[in-house]
Amino acid sequence: MRPLLSFKDSAFVAEIFYTVSAQLHRVARLEKDEVVELDSEIPGKLSSLLGGIFLGRIIEIQKPLQAAFVDVGEAKPGLLPLREGNLPVLKQGDSVLVQVSRTENPLEDKGVRLTRLITLSLGPLLYTPLKPGLSFSKKLKERQGFQDLFPLFPGEGLIVRHWATLEDPLQEMFLQLRQEWKEIQSKAMGKPPACLWPAPDLFARVLRALGPSDKMTTDDRHLAAKTLGRATFSREKAFDERCEDAWDSLFSSEIALAQGGSLYIEETRGLVVIDVNSGGALRSSLPFNRLAIREALRQVRLRDLGGKIVIDLINPPKAASSLLQGLDIPSDTEILGVSSMGLLEMIRRRRRLSLPQRLKLELN
Repeated sequence: MRPLLSFKDSAFVAEIFYTVSAQLHRVARLEKDEVVELDSEIPGKLSSLLGGIFLGRIIEIQKPLQAAFVDVGEAKPGLLPLREGNLPVLKQGDSVLVQVSRTENPLEDKGVRLTRLITLSLGPLLYTPLKPGLSFSKKLKERQGFQDLFPLFPGEGLIVRHWATLEDPLQEMFLQLRQEWKEIQSKAMGKPPACLWPAPDLFARVLRALGPSDKMTTDDRHLAAKTLGRATFSREKAFDERCEDAWDSLFSSEIALAQGGSLYIEETRGLVVIDVNSGGALRSSLPFNRLAIREALRQVRLRDLGGKIVIDLINPPKAASSLLQGLDIPSDTEILGVSSMGLLEMIRRRRRLSLPQRLKLELN
């Protein structure tokens, strides 16, 4: 499972700003002096079950859906795919260890989505105790030095992300993840439904995602102390003008482009539509579209948009390759190409409601 806040590229250091008020905790992630991710949480209220691990009970098998409904102790049962890896066949009444892979969707009256393929993340490591083998991100250039760092037991697995370096305390992280899995297993002998590993709150997620070279600043002295030196306390508000501008942009459907023109972003029930408007600034469509796509990808990440996404470009070529030249495509986003209608199509896995949708539900 991908962490809710992603990590730094090994070529640069990320800056994390965590600001606290009585009504809301907010976090911003900057890469190359640009805000690329935002998140928030109401103090004392866990905003998501994402990543939580439960001992559930199968209450119904739905063969047409190839899924099972699982009681995990929430108001609505979770949906669990029946076919995942080489895991044992399930039947009604079975106890099953599951992790929340997608949160409840109150807009569609759906419960959480579940998986049996448990994943624990820490820094650049993803520990997969039920999916064996050592694997590496395609972007990790030098893999040889990592091969002997992780003495895996039979059946357990590990994924090393592309920002990992040999200077990172990877072995310590790996052993911590293994120990956490042991603790979870030791709790799995009870009676379902039961929460074995609560979903982390916003601050805990930020700390677990923090790279060794990342710089973190918070304006809460108590939280800074809890990081054991990993974060700097600021007497001034942690969010600067860049962070506040990015935050304010979440509440607008129209985003101005630096080269002129704008993007118009609309979330529908079935997909996200991003319309590119030149505003009279168009001279050459190809470079204009490239810059528009770059900002669209940033907005997708900033707003945590997911599912099917289409970008309505201006006179795009039939092949997407020329449009994407020089752009950094996030690993969680798949570009499908340009449709016959001139729409650039992509898919980004949806794990929860977008940030604007969450804010609308939580703050209204």
